[in-house]
Amino acid sequence: MWRIDLSAGGESVDRTVLSPDERARAERLVSAKARARFRRARIALRRLLSEYLGVPPGKLALEYGAHGKPRLVPAPGGDGTGDAPPFFFNLSHSGGVALCAVGQFGEIGVDIERIRPLSYPGPLARDHLSPEERRLRSDWDAAAARPEFFRIWARKESILKAAGLGLSRPLSRVDTIRGRLDGRSWWLMDLFPGEGFTGAVACSRAPETVRQWSWP
Repeated sequence: MWRIDLSAGGESVDRTVLSPDERARAERLVSAKARARFRRARIALRRLLSEYLGVPPGKLALEYGAHGKPRLVPAPGGDGTGDAPPFFFNLSHSGGVALCAVGQFGEIGVDIERIRPLSYPGPLARDHLSPEERRLRSDWDAAAARPEFFRIWARKESILKAAGLGLSRPLSRVDTIRGRLDGRSWWLMDLFPGEGFTGAVACSRAPETVRQWSWP
């Protein structure tokens, strides 16, 4: 598990490692800050995968599932990734922080959320939390409930991302208390990326160990 500081500079030098698709996605973002953070997150992802796989970051080929989950394209011969064991990863960023989960234990999903004010916290909790989750506290309208709301939200998104479903399923169907979605169980772990943020990682199998580092 990697925590990535998106405020670090240098992306203008390294952006050549990005694919044409990644450069185009960055350009579609409205603000310059959002474009820079997107590029830095994707550059960091490619450099991390490069370290693990021994392939130059600009040579890594990524493809996307039906709901946008990225995965490596097996490369026959050549750079050696074609014969490598299955390698799973996922990336999420919010504000100036990103989280990248990597492993070989099964499909992975990670999510980071910035804890922020909500315009309609009560209705959001009613619409997106399961009955069991709503019963965890009675003050979802209060500011004190925000960290718990976003913690649950991050857990839900990490499961959906691990399953490759994105937000194609209603969040209320994701059971973060038991770590289940559509009858399937997922391993879950809360993450603490820094003050004002919360996060979670989900995996189809429980890893033997979880190590956490910072990048760069």
